[in-house]
Parts: sequence; C-alpha cells; structure tokens
Amino acid sequence: MGGRAQRRQRQAEESLRPYIGRVEPEKLCELLKCHSPLGSWCQVVEEDGVLVPKCVCPQSCPRQRAPVCSILGKTYKNECVLHKAACRKRRRTGLAHTGPCLVPKDKCTEDELGQFPYRLLDWFLLLSRMGESYAPAARPQTCLSHAQRTHLAQKRFALLDKNKDGKLSRRDLRKLRYKRMPLEHCATPFFQSCDQNKNRKVTLREWTACLVDRSEAWFFNFMAVRMGSRKLCPTMKEHNF
Repeated sequence: MGGRAQRRQRQAEESLRPYIGRVEPEKLCELLKCHSPLGSWCQVVEEDGVLVPKCVCPQSCPRQRAPVCSILGKTYKNECVLHKAACRKRRRTGLAHTGPCLVPKDKCTEDELGQFPYRLLDWFLLLSRMGESYAPAARPQTCLSHAQRTHLAQKRFALLDKNKDGKLSRRDLRKLRYKRMPLEHCATPFFQSCDQNKNRKVTLREWTACLVDRSEAWFFNFMAVRMGSRKLCPTMKEHNF
C-alpha cells in the first residue's frame, strides 16, 4: 500500500513539473493532491534554488492562522496543525471546512435517538442519488417500500465493509462522516445500541434492523401521533431510487 501511494505521489508531482517557474508555486500547491507521506499536505519548499510544491509532514506550525474542522469533526488551531497531527497518527485526515467544527456536544435525547435512523437513511438515499441525472419526481424516503429501504441499507453496508468480513467496526463507521449530519451527537449512542452483543462490531442483520426497522417504527409513530395517520406514503408503489 505504501509503495503504491509513493508511486501515485511521484506521478502527481511529475504532472506539475512542466509548470514550475511558469506558475506561482502556491497555485501549484492547490492542485497537488497528497498521497504520501500519510497525512501530509502541500507546502512550497526550495529545491536546488527553485521553489516547488511538495507534500510534506510539517515539523512546526504558525500560531496565527484560522482554525479548521477535519472530516472527523475535530477542530484544530489551523490546517498545518491538522496535518501535523495526521502525520503523527499516520492517517489521512481531510479538511471539512475553515472555522471551528459546528458539532453540538449536547447529550442525545431519547426523542433524538429515535429519529436518528430515519435521518441516516435519508442521508443514504441522498448519497445514492448523487451523480445521477436530475429527477424532479424522485420519491422521498417515506414512499420507499420496506424492501427498498432494506436494499438501501445493505448497499451502504457493503460499501463500508472494506475487508468484507460481514461486520462493521468503529473504524468502518468513521467513513460515514456522520459528523456533518444533523443530530450527529446521537451517532455514537445509536451505533452502540445497534451492537446487540456488545462486541464492538455491527453485523448486517443488526445494521438492517437498526436502520430500517427503527426508521419505520419512528415514522409510523410520528405520523400516528402528530398527523393522525399511519401511512408512510399516499401511494405505496414500487419506485426506483
């Protein structure tokens, strides 16, 4: 894996070499994607008297820069500090946005925990449609059948289960990047509740029951209590999603 990342890094740097001396090195840095070393970022360095863009692990960082938020939902003093920590931990940690993470630290209430699987399925539905042609008549989650929701959950499980062992670990679940979602402060207690045998892994059966069954149960209850109806959708026909 390390050798492949190094080769990709050399290729990325070679692709920019014809522009060195013709384009500002800071601009080239914006174009250089860092594959190796793990956690590195592009900085302008001097090589043989020429300023060039290069992916490096920062040794020291300036104090006066804007705070940033990583894709894992942690705030760092600045982007340099983020990559310094990523290099130390030898993992790729991307930038989510400039500014501190807007992640609520509130305790997840019982009502919010009940709503979380419905919101998570909504997010998976959005992800499944990304990159597809615009469909103005795309059906909301409420109009999907139980089989369609199950397929949606299973498809996301397969994408997250990188080692194909039929279980999701906490490391796998980090790839959800659910810290960008509303109610993300409920994510950890939700996934802990899915892990029925408390072995820190979630099986496909546990995953499906958690997402699909609990999502539908929450919505049925919401509709019955708030709307006076237990129908998920006016016309429960099969639709593609």
